[in-house]
Amino acid sequence: MALAANALTTVADLKTYLGITASTDDTLIETIINNVSDQIERWCDRKFVASTFKEYITARGDRTLAVDNPPIISVDVVAFGTQDAIRVSSNVSADLMATVAVEETQVRLYRVASNGTATTTNLTFADYPTTGTLTTAIAAVTGYTATKQADAPSFMLHRSGGRDVKTTDYAITYPDDAESDYRVDYERGLLHIKSDAFPRTVEGTLLHHRFPNQFESVFIQYSGGYSTIPNALVQAAFELCSDAYQGRDKDRSMQSESIGDYSYSLADPAAWPEHVMQLLAPFRRIR
Repeated sequence: MALAANALTTVADLKTYLGITASTDDTLIETIINNVSDQIERWCDRKFVASTFKEYITARGDRTLAVDNPPIISVDVVAFGTQDAIRVSSNVSADLMATVAVEETQVRLYRVASNGTATTTNLTFADYPTTGTLTTAIAAVTGYTATKQADAPSFMLHRSGGRDVKTTDYAITYPDDAESDYRVDYERGLLHIKSDAFPRTVEGTLLHHRFPNQFESVFIQYSGGYSTIPNALVQAAFELCSDAYQGRDKDRSMQSESIGDYSYSLADPAAWPEHVMQLLAPFRRIR
């Protein structure tokens, strides 16, 4: 077991907090840190450790967008629009089904042959980083024909679920209109468009200086998160890890116990302590 990339503290720091000097429980402590870090990320609805993120954001015709994982360290590209990148079709008429899906890190081809045999082929963007190499890879899979329409990075392709290519060609698209006139609020993770050389009309309304109002219409690649995790997050991780470690041998179903005239009650094990919630509240993303 090893610490995950999103770990909010280290084994050494948590052991210091717990007053532990022996290494007997190091593997257990790693597991607890990883689990607690995941729980905090899920509750706050964001990532914290600095990394490169690729996001499609629904702009809603606004001038300002918020990224999922602030603060912003740097921005590589902001793009929108739609341009055909690869056209895909089925080339085995007897097949019962042939579909193409574009997922977060790959293109997935799903085919059902005439005898009912189903085959799934995953082509990762890491292995095929350009639409040229990806087109060649798709065309090499039995049952599919692919033609490149434009050169683009594979990671920018618009995401989609399985699309039928038995009855029609499917055009895999990407955002070809790279925005250049925008400002960045690095600390709050905001992008603000200043102007747009190509104002668009949506339902009869001319949108000057607005990001397009469409579902997941704006692609952003940026570096975000914290190179050094804020103290409040570390303290919250300490508290939750401590509770998990010290309570590992306790009966979590027991709420109270009485021995003669002495009795005590335990806190609700399903609820995080209020002081931990207060530490995390400023970092929680509210959609």
